[in-house]
Amino acid sequence: MHWMRGRTRFATVVLAVIAAVVAGACSGDGAGGDKAGGAGEPVVLRMANTASSLDYTPAIKDFVGRVKERSGGNVRIEVVDRWGGFAADAEQQVVRAVAAGKVDLGWSGTRVFDTMGVTSFQALQAPMLIDSSALEHAVVASDIPGQMLQGLTKVGVTGLGILADGLRKPIAVKHPMLGPADWRGITFGTYKSQGQAQAIRALGATPMEVLGPSRDQALKDGKLQGFEMSLLVYQLNTLHVFAPYVTANVNLWPQMDVLLANPGRLAALTKQQRGWLQQAAADAALGSTDRADRGAQSLTSLCASGARFANASPADLAGLRKAFAPVYASLEQDPQTKASIEQIRALKQSTPSGAPLAIPAGCAGAAPARPAATQAAAASDLNGTYRWTITKQDALASKLKDQLPDQFGPFPLTSTMKLKDGTWILSSRVNGQLHIDGQGTYAFKGDRILFRWPPGPGLTFTFSVDDKGNLHLTPVPPMDVGDQFVWSTKIWTKIG
Repeated sequence: MHWMRGRTRFATVVLAVIAAVVAGACSGDGAGGDKAGGAGEPVVLRMANTASSLDYTPAIKDFVGRVKERSGGNVRIEVVDRWGGFAADAEQQVVRAVAAGKVDLGWSGTRVFDTMGVTSFQALQAPMLIDSSALEHAVVASDIPGQMLQGLTKVGVTGLGILADGLRKPIAVKHPMLGPADWRGITFGTYKSQGQAQAIRALGATPMEVLGPSRDQALKDGKLQGFEMSLLVYQLNTLHVFAPYVTANVNLWPQMDVLLANPGRLAALTKQQRGWLQQAAADAALGSTDRADRGAQSLTSLCASGARFANASPADLAGLRKAFAPVYASLEQDPQTKASIEQIRALKQSTPSGAPLAIPAGCAGAAPARPAATQAAAASDLNGTYRWTITKQDALASKLKDQLPDQFGPFPLTSTMKLKDGTWILSSRVNGQLHIDGQGTYAFKGDRILFRWPPGPGLTFTFSVDDKGNLHLTPVPPMDVGDQFVWSTKIWTKIG
């Protein structure tokens, strides 16, 4: 029996249990069997995450692990990935969801709060102010985050802490962005943030709010000439194939992530459970700068993949700071922001900046030409993790829709395939619950790949690998319609 036939029956069962799973998870209204207050009853807290996994935010991932460890499993966090569907306002959606009790916890970059009437975090987006990991660490360890978190009452959430998440550098498509002249007239990708947009405009560029697939498409279409990103996220997203030029010694601002909690749900926890959350947040904050400071590791890997690095000259740096002067004048009209900027400047005077990123030989200059799509030559060439999501709209648009079982679903269906030296394991996430769907071996010859697992005969596809490492599969009949739909409707995006 083909895997998909079993999967279809499983989907029917899972529809019946989803409501119980969600009800058993925390919904923010204090109701349900996991409500805190009982004698050590385990609590499940749902956390909204805008990314496809917490691998993109190591500090948040660390927090989740610390909560489990400190509570001995009494408090568990269920992460709901891709919250907001990669919309430009996905982080704002997280804030609103936490405030409304749709989820119990969430995280959002400090950058977005100036679009929601909260000005207390603005100093963290002051361009080129926090320009080293050492200073980022000093800020996180100071009393500045505590002062800033008080502003969250305006949006109805409680802040558990501020975590460091990497310094953001300018990354470009055609050549390094060194001085102001390289910014003029271009379109530059950013997240939803008034402060960051103002800084980008001050350099003569036009900000474009893009996130995830919309950013990738804008790069493919030539509508975007640059964007800001930490080296770790740049590496994980394999964006060097579109934009290979990184300015190594320009740190526009840090990404700082705020851990958010629904006030009502937090109050419903026991004092001990709240203590576990708060201590885990504090520990994760102090450890976050070590996890965020992975620039040297990422640089080496990126260089080998074809990214190229350059340093702005002292004159370039001076030109950037001069261009940002009006931004500071605007920010400092807010008394708290002005005070926070002054505090950070004082920390900067007493904090050694540390050694700058060293650009290895061969990592500067022109980027190598992008390779054409290639075929893999050995099983290990396909090693990696791939992910794809199928929506109800995909089902309705599929040429197979009339052959699919009526009970097929639920949607969206996110599948993750791990390939390792000829073995595979497929999992899916439905309403936040992870399920292992199958595992076996694979082999290929030429452009055909065969996935085997007992007791069935396996599935055969023709395939190609594009220049980002993504897999494109086409079914080779005969094949169960459900298998065709799940395995080949969408491109397998390589995520690791």
